[in-house]
Amino acid sequence: MLSDRDALLAAIRANPDEDTPRLMFADWLDESGDANRAEFVRLQCELAAAEDECSGSFAMYEFLRDRYALGLAATDWTRIDLGVHRLVAAAMRADDLRVRHGEAWVPQVPKKHKVQWAGFRRGFAHRVTLDGARALSAVAGRLRAAVPAVTLVTSELASRVERLADAGLLDWLGGLEVNHAVAADLSEFGHRPETASVRALALRYATTDLAAALGAPHWTGLRDLDLSAAPMPFLEAETLFRTPHLRTLNRLRFHGGDDWTADTVRAFAAAGFTSLRSVRLAHCGLDDDAAESLANCPHLADLRVLDLAHNRITGRGATALLCSPHLANVAYLGLDGNPCRGVDAARLAAAPPAGLRLLNCHGCRFRTADVRALVRSPRLRTLWYLDFDDNNLGTPAVRELVRAFKDWCPPLLWLIRNRIDDRGAGVLANWKGKGATGLRALHVKYNDRITDAGVSTLLDSPHLAHLDALGVSSASDETEARRRARFKHTDGY
Repeated sequence: MLSDRDALLAAIRANPDEDTPRLMFADWLDESGDANRAEFVRLQCELAAAEDECSGSFAMYEFLRDRYALGLAATDWTRIDLGVHRLVAAAMRADDLRVRHGEAWVPQVPKKHKVQWAGFRRGFAHRVTLDGARALSAVAGRLRAAVPAVTLVTSELASRVERLADAGLLDWLGGLEVNHAVAADLSEFGHRPETASVRALALRYATTDLAAALGAPHWTGLRDLDLSAAPMPFLEAETLFRTPHLRTLNRLRFHGGDDWTADTVRAFAAAGFTSLRSVRLAHCGLDDDAAESLANCPHLADLRVLDLAHNRITGRGATALLCSPHLANVAYLGLDGNPCRGVDAARLAAAPPAGLRLLNCHGCRFRTADVRALVRSPRLRTLWYLDFDDNNLGTPAVRELVRAFKDWCPPLLWLIRNRIDDRGAGVLANWKGKGATGLRALHVKYNDRITDAGVSTLLDSPHLAHLDALGVSSASDETEARRRARFKHTDGY
């Protein structure tokens, strides 16, 4: 008869997408005296469930985790959002447990098999490399018994698939990260029934006929498709969008061929990707017509993350996206690297508050009038994070920002690499009202016109006494020492 442990692990293997068996296993671990592993399983299940839900809190957490990890830890999130606070606490505790105990929680396989593990997900070792593994059948039972569905990282898909099939481990795969392959290999794999177990696919190479390969009949279980590592021409993308069994995707990431048109986006919109929570369409060449097609797409009502970095969207397209009723649940809108100058102030003023939490406008070529229109829009009144970096903005834009945010301000405000001078620093330092007291992090680094006097003005401001972080380029060692003495987390600002 199976022991309780074996029965629980068997239930996890039989239901790899469900957390209930894992949480039952955590209870058994507690009862068996392994409280650390039990806590680790629960924490990672909590983080994975938040990722699947992709709430505004998780969108904020994920963005900062990947781009501003130090600030994520430095900020007092209890004053901003308890959801982000809980995610930060859970991730930090899980990481601490992993560092201290993770080596004991991976399957112990003889070194001659060269099975290499990297990372955990939902309480178990997750990413595995088998590129050097031999005689997998000798350890297949041990691997399957110890770890449920894994993500295989490989550069030789065809040979690894054959080896896994011979060992009876092909249906053990829940994800694939492929560094080099051809479409024929993906197509052949997609004709195997075991492929339906694969939930995530990330391709780190460019190939032709990719859409036809992913049209193979058993790519039906995909929820996360990452094609952001290599350009995809518009015709290939349009063919991919017409693949029926991909319409259950939750996450979709593209690096376009910089030749996409509004018709490409219309093909995407017409496909009916109603389950999407996160979309990245970067370097695709999208223009205002394409942006308006996205803004007018009712299928995107549940979208939480929309990253359109480095396209050709101007003020018209940016306005359409910000004012769209169909994108009202988007928590993160990424417009960085688009020439968004010329937004429509009247339309923005009429846009009601929605779910927007992060607005990334890094390098959007805004003028003072654009800043005025944006910061006065009700749609921005729900933000936690606003990025106006690298927009060549001067002190007049800072004045507009402070006037509009007098009684409320996004807690994290980025203004680096602009033309702000000591006068602008003075405007920020004299910021009165609830807006200033609600500000938790202010970044004005690489504004070369802010001298040591301007930095001192910011440090001495009683209105900015609540800051958790201040990013500046100091002009003297003495001023930098003062900043470091006040702010515990200093590196990276």
